Amino acid sequence: MTKQKTSYNLLDIVGILYRWHKALIILILGTAIGAVVISLMLDEYYTAYTTFVPTNEEQKLFDSAGNLSLYGNDDAVSRALIFAESTPLVEHMMKKFRLAERYDIDITTPKGQNQIEKRFRKLYDVKRNKYSGIEMTIQDKDPKVAAEMVKEALRKIELIYREATSGNKELIKKTYEKAIQEKEVELQRVSDTLTILRRKFNIFDVEAQSEALSAALTTTETAIVEDQEKLRIFTEMKAPRDSIINVTARLNGSRLKLILMRGGDSSSRETTANVYAFNKGRDQIVYWETKIDNLNEELSYIITQFAKFKTHAYSNIAGIIVLEPVQVPNLKSYPIRSFIVVSSILAAMILGVIGVIILDTYKRIDWKEVLYEKPLSNS
Repeated sequence: MTKQKTSYNLLDIVGILYRWHKALIILILGTAIGAVVISLMLDEYYTAYTTFVPTNEEQKLFDSAGNLSLYGNDDAVSRALIFAESTPLVEHMMKKFRLAERYDIDITTPKGQNQIEKRFRKLYDVKRNKYSGIEMTIQDKDPKVAAEMVKEALRKIELIYREATSGNKELIKKTYEKAIQEKEVELQRVSDTLTILRRKFNIFDVEAQSEALSAALTTTETAIVEDQEKLRIFTEMKAPRDSIINVTARLNGSRLKLILMRGGDSSSRETTANVYAFNKGRDQIVYWETKIDNLNEELSYIITQFAKFKTHAYSNIAGIIVLEPVQVPNLKSYPIRSFIVVSSILAAMILGVIGVIILDTYKRIDWKEVLYEKPLSNS
């Protein structure tokens, strides 16, 4: 068997390419012409584009400063993406724009409906961008139709979004109303309890009565000391009987007043100047007054938040907010004919070079000798 040359160096490859240069040129020219013709036959598509975000449909519509937050969070964006890729949206677009006729697909066949949906989804794209917005694009041969399709898709997504979240709004509304009702009932119960305690201890203003009782107690004790001294002096001096009677009466009155203020009168006279009753009921009154203040603050906060919620939820604010309005595209997005032609030529060159090397190698091998070579004898 003669040894075949099946390995190549750079000069060998250059020589092969030179011997096959005519065939390579014909292949490349033919591919270029074919690519140009095919690219010219391809339909031109235009891409309409928009970016939008869903509005805030959560219960906590306001931040800690009370400012309204219009934009939805990540959960709202995820819901909007689900609606944008849902079957109801696709079916609406298929009927609205008669996509069976537009894509020239026979829907009378079993696979027709599925083919239309696949065709539309191929030309339709929706995704979340890095800024948590939602980008939507639709391609069509007519730029105006592409823009109209994007606008209609936005309208349908908003409708689906509103229908899906309307139940959530009603649930939040009922939650607010129930919370307000419960707070009002509790506030009424606490107010009734406080009224009963005020009557029981004759306490209507803790701070004012505390100051008044302290002043009255000091004044009464001082008056008793003064009248006692006056009565002693009048008695020693054998003052007129009327003076002694007046001082004695005033002294007895002050002593009775002091007894009443200290809660020690057995006659159970009602008075607001009862220090004993005041001290006994003061802490309870303060507790229930504080409870009422807290309940009023909580109720006021809930009512304020409810009012803000209704202002937003039942206003004409859109379900989605369009950040980039839809524009009629003026430049085609597909096909890029220059790319098709250049890539076809490069592919033809690469495949042509590989092909001629394989052909040259094939010609150098004596296949008869390879196939019918007998094995060497060991003897």
